[in-house]
Amino acid sequence: MKRFTCCTALLLLLCLPDPGSAAETTKPRRTTISLLADGKEIAGLVLLPGQGQRQINVDAIKQDWTAEGFRASGHVQLTMMMENATPITLYGDDLTLRSEELDADEAQALEDLRAMGALDQSIRANAAHLDKEAWASQEAIDKANMTRLASIIKRYGWPGMRFAGAAYAKNAFMVLQHADSASQRTYLPLLRKAVSRGEMPASDRAMLEDRVLKSDGKAQLYGTQYESVAPLKLYLVADPARLDERRRTMGLPPLEVQLQQMEQMYESN
Repeated sequence: MKRFTCCTALLLLLCLPDPGSAAETTKPRRTTISLLADGKEIAGLVLLPGQGQRQINVDAIKQDWTAEGFRASGHVQLTMMMENATPITLYGDDLTLRSEELDADEAQALEDLRAMGALDQSIRANAAHLDKEAWASQEAIDKANMTRLASIIKRYGWPGMRFAGAAYAKNAFMVLQHADSASQRTYLPLLRKAVSRGEMPASDRAMLEDRVLKSDGKAQLYGTQYESVAPLKLYLVADPARLDERRRTMGLPPLEVQLQQMEQMYESN
């Protein structure tokens, strides 16, 4: 097996310039890494500007740089070390890396999606102890976030994992989850399609489906919504005998496990 040299690992790193690095004049880029086994994608990673320094090492029998990016094949071993994180190693048959420049508007959209995550949790992170004034401030933030998210969706479609990476795609979902019910109904079909393409986890769809049903006064399907958290009381569920079966299809744990997690979370607050 042929091992990549340090120079090759450095080239992979240079494909992913960070705004705070010496490559400040380089345009921001989105880099997509896809790992396949038996012709099927088994892992994917989207790296965006501003996400910190990263080091990537690859072992493989064959590797080539092309006009479109980089490819490795044959007993591929991909090791990724993100900043301040434990290395992750994945194995497969083929690996492709593609890096594309982002125009100013797309780079700004990604930066705004990044910022939305912190804004969404800036006040509600300590929800159990918030007064009306604090909630009013959070609601104003939620409205501004949804307005910006709507403009991003209008131009680029739903910002799923391939567009925004897993973390920023999750931020987009949180914004919609905390938006007004009209926005949730409007964008639920787009989220469903994103889930069907593998762009978002099915659990996100389950949560939004339940939230829309609750706002419409209907029984929820997956048991993700509550009447109250102090005391903890689950909102009405349709066909409760098959609830855990439905939850399993959406990647959710059994209801009993979820209830225990919720109780622990609110006890710690």
